[in-house]
Amino acid sequence: MAHSLLFGLSYTSNMIDVMVAKRSIFFQLISSAQYSVDTFFVLSGFLTAISFIRQVEKEKKLSFRLMILYYIHRYIRLTPTFLLVVLISINLTPYFGNGPMYPVEQGFESKGCRTQTWWTSLVYLGNLVRPDEMCLNIAWYLHNDMQFHWIAPLTLIPFIHGRKFLSFLIAVAFIFITIISTLSILLYYPNMSLNEPTGRAHNDGPSFYSTIYIKPWCRISAYAIGLLTGYTTVITGRQYQMKKRYQLLGTIISLAFISICLFASYPDSIHVPGLSRSESVTYVTFSRTLWSIAIGWLLFLCSTNQGGIVNKILSWPIWFPFARLNYSCYLIHATIIYMMIFNQTRPFYYQGYLFMNNFIAQIFLSYFAAIFVSTFFETPFFIIEKKLFKR
Repeated sequence: MAHSLLFGLSYTSNMIDVMVAKRSIFFQLISSAQYSVDTFFVLSGFLTAISFIRQVEKEKKLSFRLMILYYIHRYIRLTPTFLLVVLISINLTPYFGNGPMYPVEQGFESKGCRTQTWWTSLVYLGNLVRPDEMCLNIAWYLHNDMQFHWIAPLTLIPFIHGRKFLSFLIAVAFIFITIISTLSILLYYPNMSLNEPTGRAHNDGPSFYSTIYIKPWCRISAYAIGLLTGYTTVITGRQYQMKKRYQLLGTIISLAFISICLFASYPDSIHVPGLSRSESVTYVTFSRTLWSIAIGWLLFLCSTNQGGIVNKILSWPIWFPFARLNYSCYLIHATIIYMMIFNQTRPFYYQGYLFMNNFIAQIFLSYFAAIFVSTFFETPFFIIEKKLFKR
């Protein structure tokens, strides 16, 4: 939903109405949708820890072959579908529509992506090498996730060898790297905008998006918290039962963290009077870590069957098909949104019901397209990889 709104802002005719809509609590939830990325980083770290430890236990040792498979499996799992969508976006999107706003010459990708930085998609460095010309702008998440996967063995291997304290220490160091890096950059650039979609303060100033938002050293805390959650689950066991009062206390603290992340910036939305610079810097520096701790806590409860109604809802069978399609849908959805935006004959006139109508259509079309991409491209590569490496 956030992408649906953000991508179309430059093509909206009544921006004043959008600014008025930002004053609602509902709109604040859309503005805070950025934390969903940190949720996925936590899940990625958690699953990496659990699956790696289980695989080592299955083979009864940490072998060189296992480490090679650790990297190959992840690359094959993500890359074929990712490159398919990138190639479509570079080569075919110029022919997906027409109209006064449609980029018929270059499609949805910049000239830099088409001629110079396309290779960064192959090696997952798009967020580090000329990020302003990154192919498939939503792919910054994949670049970060792969980079985290590359360095995760720094903390995974000590855990396997029984040096759990060292493993925890390295993961905690990753968290502090995020906090210190973010705070240092914000203090070094006191005029950097923290509220605009691009985060650009001046034409000659640094962009919040390219300097902080997509950089791995400013995002790794969520992944590290996922690793720590996975380690804790392995140590305690899936049958671990915590006293109810501790469950309640931890859940209350987690909900408080989530509420702070979602609503602490609300004064900026309504300009009454708005956060001070120091308050905004504090919020940006710590909010993602607080959110990740809250998600990690809820994930730990669910993984040990203590999640209550949250665990029951997340275990509903209805989610299984969506889980299969989510990766393909994620890669496709930006292209679907751009197709709808650029095929308009006039700028979009923002109204709540029209926005929701477009959003529902984009969700439907993204999952519909994902069915074909997943069935005929993603799944076959996954099956081939399993057969080749006998996983």
